[in-house]
Amino acid sequence: MSSKDKPFCLRHTCLRLLCTSVLLGAVPGSSFADGSTPASALANHCLANDASAVHSLENCLMHDDFKLVKTVRGQHVDVMVMEGQDFRCMSFDRRNLFQSCMRKDAPNALALEYTRGLLAGLRLLERPPENILLIGMGGGSIPKAVMQHWPDVQLDVVELDQAVVQVAKDWFAFAPSAQITITVQDARAFVRQRIRQGQHYDFIMLDAFDQDYIPEHLLTVEFLQQIRQLLAPGGVVAANTFAQGRLQAHEEATWQAVFPSLWRSKRLMNDIIYAATQPLQTPQPDAQQESITGVWTDYPSQAVSASQARVLTDQWSPSNVLRHANE
Repeated sequence: MSSKDKPFCLRHTCLRLLCTSVLLGAVPGSSFADGSTPASALANHCLANDASAVHSLENCLMHDDFKLVKTVRGQHVDVMVMEGQDFRCMSFDRRNLFQSCMRKDAPNALALEYTRGLLAGLRLLERPPENILLIGMGGGSIPKAVMQHWPDVQLDVVELDQAVVQVAKDWFAFAPSAQITITVQDARAFVRQRIRQGQHYDFIMLDAFDQDYIPEHLLTVEFLQQIRQLLAPGGVVAANTFAQGRLQAHEEATWQAVFPSLWRSKRLMNDIIYAATQPLQTPQPDAQQESITGVWTDYPSQAVSASQARVLTDQWSPSNVLRHANE
């Protein structure tokens, strides 16, 4: 596969992740004597069953020779399955920005860093969760992890396109269970229905954005107010976000208009927002949870400073224009 034919993620995002990991010593035995890192050594490290490997799984992706093996046409997106030697990934666009990836030797492992970051938000809860809401299913990595590690939790999953759900079942080892309720519906409509029903969730994850597109109706003060209505006392919201440049200030102002406590974990590509109505406290060490998501210091989070930017609303939410304004 030539450089120009590699998926966009492999040519850019994952390359930066690889360089950072090597510079920080995250990949033992790495060598740049010839300007490269031995793929076999890196793959062995990434797929090793040890805690240090979990932070560099993304690095394996650039060494996997991906091929398109399946395209399922959905109502809203074309869902593509990209097959590599060690990983299988889901993509929604022709440039193959990966939405979800699965280790073929460990289908239930959280292969991508941001999924671990979202679930790390569970450690901010004051008590074990009873029910969780996930908006955006992807390949089902997060639902699989919840089923495996929190078997008593009831999980509601909202996904816009039935094709995504079907591909997760057929290609990403997602098996429905009584623990999980999947609803194929727009998230705003689902949230309104649950508010009318008096439903509350201890933990809510928003995973409906990607690097190319932000559903603008899911990044407004009105929507976040509805999310707050669904949140149980002491609950926490964790959101995967790609807001950068001019959009980030507007995004933070919008969250701050709804949630008094707001932390942002800055990552190389995805950021994670943690929000709550009560003060957020740095969690204590927890070996069991750390075995799933990594240690809390892997997600250095800072309280967001007060933003004077204009709040995004249902009447004014040019998120995608602002997102790409500096490109």
